[in-house]
This record gives sequence, C-alpha cells and structure tokens, in this order.
Amino acid sequence: MEEGLNMLDDYLGNFYIRKCLWSTPGNIKSTAASIKKFYKSMVDHGEIDKEDYYDLCSLIKDSMDIWQMDCAIYNDPESPNPFYPF
Repeated sequence: MEEGLNMLDDYLGNFYIRKCLWSTPGNIKSTAASIKKFYKSMVDHGEIDKEDYYDLCSLIKDSMDIWQMDCAIYNDPESPNPFYPF
C-alpha cells in the first residue's frame, strides 16, 4: 500500500493507459478519485501519514491533464503513439 503512493504516476500515466482496454480520459479521472478515497481512508485509520496523502493529492492534481491527454492520444488510431517504442 505504501509503495502504491510512489507508483501512481507509473500506473495511471502509463500502465493503465496501455494495458487496460477500457481506459478513457474520464475513466482515468474516476479511477484517480477512487484511489484518493482509498488513501483518505488509510489516513483515517492511521496506516499512512497525512503528508503522504497530501503529496498524492498534489500529484493527481498536477498530472491529471497530462494523463488524460496521453490517454486520448493513445486511443486515437490517427495519432502517433505517445509511449513509443513500448
């Protein structure tokens, strides 16, 4: 769970877009909201520090537009692959 805090950008900004066939810009946003709720509950239960949660929220806020744009480009067959050569 604690490692997930450090892997969110790799997950939502790369793996999720490339490997989850249902990924859409809107779906990325709702998935990020679910992840925030999960980690908020972990703060409430004392499993993670509030500072780590705030860092997670900042990462989501700062990266959301980029993740959504990369997803839209990746899902458009006319656009170049933003993850090339993967």
